[in-house]
Amino acid sequence: MKTIYNESIGSEEIIYSAFTEQDPETHSNVYGILVRDNSTKRETVLHSFSSTREQAIDFIETLIRNIVDPDFVMDIAEDYLMA
Repeated sequence: MKTIYNESIGSEEIIYSAFTEQDPETHSNVYGILVRDNSTKRETVLHSFSSTREQAIDFIETLIRNIVDPDFVMDIAEDYLMA
């Protein structure tokens, strides 16, 4: 896993990251999402969120604009991918 985009809110209270990794089946690069709340020690990781870097970064920026907590990332991701 290699981080390609990283932002934090509130003195690193919530960290939003996009990362790249290799899909085990296709051996192609895919992009995932990680959101970690350092104050509560909760995190959500979405592996293989997108096949494009731009979409992963756009999604991270959406999460940052809305200050999304790790507990709600999965719901927001489903809505984002359905749009």
